[in-house]
Amino acid sequence: MRILIVGASGFIGSAVAARLSAEGHHIIGVARHPPQSLATITWHPLDVAETTRPEDWSAVLHNVDAVVNCAGALQDGPADSVQAVHVAGPTALFRACVVHGVRRVIHISAVGVDRETPSGFSRSKRAGDEALMALDLDWVILRPSVVIGRSAYGGSALLRGLAALPILPVMSETAPIQVAHLDDVVDAILLFLRPDAPAKVAIDVVGPRQYRFEELVALLRTWMRWPPVRLVRLPGWIAGVLYRLGDFAARLGWRPPVRTTARLEMARGAVGDPSRFKELTGVEPRDVGEALMREPASVQERWFARLYVLKPIVFTVFPLFWIATAIVSRK
Repeated sequence: MRILIVGASGFIGSAVAARLSAEGHHIIGVARHPPQSLATITWHPLDVAETTRPEDWSAVLHNVDAVVNCAGALQDGPADSVQAVHVAGPTALFRACVVHGVRRVIHISAVGVDRETPSGFSRSKRAGDEALMALDLDWVILRPSVVIGRSAYGGSALLRGLAALPILPVMSETAPIQVAHLDDVVDAILLFLRPDAPAKVAIDVVGPRQYRFEELVALLRTWMRWPPVRLVRLPGWIAGVLYRLGDFAARLGWRPPVRTTARLEMARGAVGDPSRFKELTGVEPRDVGEALMREPASVQERWFARLYVLKPIVFTVFPLFWIATAIVSRK
């Protein structure tokens, strides 16, 4: 098959592209900044937020058999618009699929957006879902929870960084998380790409167990073979300061996972019912704890976790040092 993957350089998109390419499919990858090193994929540099007309997608949909949309953004910022990335761009893509006769469209959404939408992220995700469901296509909407796999990105990277701290910080106002394993998401996408697969379905992709936030951090700490540490509950005002600092960093061009949207979504929780997923795919959702223990953490994971918290320090200290140096030199 010729399969277009939107967001093919991201956490989920790159894993899907690798699996499909290994199985002999021809992958057309769309990304804002395509990685030139992946020669097995035909890349097209497109920004989903700017491709808001159906004709903007015509060039990449030529002779395509199916589309997988993995594009996403956490929060508005200088380089991101959740309305554009989750609604305007995908809606144009879906309408272009109708024009070009591409029937099968698999769309990655987020768990719980059909029930509660406390943030611009979840509201725009639901609007994108509704735009797809309104069209006469063989659509499948997958709504994963927080996704954890061997690689790390966004929230999963943050969890690893927290696991490396000498204390285990407990954030206020966090609801349970029913973590999904990356392999389950990829398996589901591959299954629904089959011509005989069900269509016009929206399903949660979640694991079999709910975790409290601190339990998940402790699980990753155990995976990296570090002993338990003391729990420290952060007061609400400290957590609020951290989220606002994350918003400020985002305005400077960095995209930290600790932002106001994350606070709202963590308070909402990320849980769902895996029964429909099991019924339609035949896949038994992996327990993330068991899956991680089958692949012991390597030196890379341990070093990544330890160095993760240094990034915001470097982003803060170096600019302050340069500003102070400039002030002193003027005197």
